[in-house]
Order: sequence, then structure tokens, then C-alpha cells
Amino acid sequence: MKPELCVGTAQFGLAYGITNAEGQVPEAEVAQLLFKASASGIRWLDTAQAYGNAEAVLGRNLPASHCFRVISKLPAQPQPAFTERDLDNWEQGFSSSCERLGLKRLDALLLHEPANLRKSGATFLEEWLIGLRSRGLVQRLGVSIYTSGDLEGVNPELLDLVQLPLSLFDQRLLRDGTVARLRASGTAIHARSLYLQGLLLTPAEHWPSWVSEESRNHQQALEALARDRNCRLVDLVLGFGQAQRDLEAVVMGLCNIGELRELQATWAAPSPWQEDEWGTWALQDLDIIDPRCWPL
Repeated sequence: MKPELCVGTAQFGLAYGITNAEGQVPEAEVAQLLFKASASGIRWLDTAQAYGNAEAVLGRNLPASHCFRVISKLPAQPQPAFTERDLDNWEQGFSSSCERLGLKRLDALLLHEPANLRKSGATFLEEWLIGLRSRGLVQRLGVSIYTSGDLEGVNPELLDLVQLPLSLFDQRLLRDGTVARLRASGTAIHARSLYLQGLLLTPAEHWPSWVSEESRNHQQALEALARDRNCRLVDLVLGFGQAQRDLEAVVMGLCNIGELRELQATWAAPSPWQEDEWGTWALQDLDIIDPRCWPL
């Protein structure tokens, strides 16, 4: 089975994405997107406390009879160590998320920064999270990661769901076995950055000037492959995602109804890839595949 589609909502609360020229999605457009997504059977929404006012926008515009399963994230905690006094702040933050979303419980709550679990006093955070699940306020717990190292020392009790970066050019967590190990342990996996913030859908001639010549040439080769196969870049990029059978879902940011229609049509179409040949398209250049390395 293909992974399911999950609507990413960062653009609903922020002007997010290196190729996003339109800024934050207008609320009227959000309402239409959510209605169409719900009516067409999309089940997942991914948001976060750190996505500007995305939770509040969602809460005001979720269709009355929707069946969305909503995932949110606890933001990175700046304090160097945790104490019992932090419990009230976490509880209030979670309650505020639910209030903004208009929900009594969430499908999942993820940690935006897994390194918080390695701080002094992290047992307070772990026990609070597990308590949310025990009280039925969340069905699943998890973390959002960038590298396999982010999982080191994380209590398996907190790994119902892991969100991770994955794209045609960024196959690190496939190649190092992280995806297979998580799936074998029963962890659900949601992949983000399939478009690499839109770069993989953009001709190399329009890429930022700081991109290396090697990475630019790699994109030009992908464009040539698309021409040879009489398909689009988006067909190749999404075809890679379709092939990842260990994923429960892929998180896709959307800015308008047209993008939703194109995504669903492409996702339903056959992939242009021949078996697993997409594996040869991985890049190792962190300056392009890890957005944390991009110039501000």
C-alpha cells in the first residue's frame, strides 16, 4: 500500500518554504482546502505550537463533520534542565493547543526537539508525556527528527510515531537503516520534506545562487530524465514517496486548492520510476538536503 497523504499546516500560520512566494495562506483558502481534503478522504493534519497561529486557524476552519486525525508538536524547550515546576507549563501549553484546535484530544503529540529528552530532569517530561497517553488525551507519542542520532537514548515508550525528512535527494534515513528499524519495532513513520521545500520542483536555473554546482547539475539531470520519460518533476518526486512502503503517511504542505488537486491526481497515478532505480538519486551534500544548513 502507498503511504497516506497528510496535510502539513506550517503555511497556514507562517510564510514557510524557500520557494513560497505567496506567504501565509489566507484563512478563506485554508477553509476551502480543509473542506476539500476532508471530503476526498485525507485523514491526517500535521501542525505544531511553533507554526505561528496555525492551530488557531485550523480550529476556526475545521469542517463540522471532519474525520481528521490531528498531530501537533511541543516546541523546543529552552531551559537547560527540567524540574517539577515545568509540568504546569507543559500542561497549560497542551490544553491551549487543544483549545485553539477545538479538540478534546489529539491523535499524536510529538517533541519538536528530541534533545530535550537528554537534559537533566528529562524524566519529568517523559512521565508527563506518557501521562497524556494514559489519560486518553493523545493516542500516540513521538518525536520529530533530522538524523538517526536524534533517536539516541529516547525511551521506546515515546516512539509510537516518528516524523523524519525524506526525499529523492535525501535518502540518508533509508540508507542507514533507520526507517527499517523503526518500522520493525512497530513505530509509525511520517515523512516530511518530500519536495525539499519546493526546490525539487524548481528548475535548477532558478535555484538560489549558494547551491553548489554539483547539486545544481544533479537537478538538471533529473529535469533531463523527466523530459526523456515525458513526465514532470513532481511525478518523479512523488513517485519516490509512493514507493516507500514503510511509511504510514507523507506530510505535504499546501497553499491552495489547485495544489491539492494536483497532489491527489499525481498520487493516484502510476509512478514513472522503474522498480527501485530512484535509489541512485540520493545526494550526500548536507548544504542542500538539510534546510538547517541553508543561508538565512
